[in-house]
Amino acid sequence: MIQDTSLWAYARATQNLGAKQKQVLDALRVFPDATNAELAARLGWAVNRVTPRMFELRKMELVLQSVRRTCKATGGTAWAWKAKHPVLPPAREEKPQINSPLFQ
Repeated sequence: MIQDTSLWAYARATQNLGAKQKQVLDALRVFPDATNAELAARLGWAVNRVTPRMFELRKMELVLQSVRRTCKATGGTAWAWKAKHPVLPPAREEKPQINSPLFQ
């Protein structure tokens, strides 16, 4: 269950975002630790549409650098990003896999 204060903090933090900024932030919440190119591929956008939005979100302190790694979309080295808190929980609960170490 999501706390009312978490919902309030999320709404307050995102109330002044433009439509594209909100789409990028929401995509990053669904696909954490993604690079700009990976987000662009997921959104079906050109990377030069994502990069300025990511810069704006970083300036607003809603996004943080996660790790520098090989980008799955380009094969080059790039920064992966993560959304800053408050992060809402997943929409559905994850169920453990049968081959999970918990069941062995």
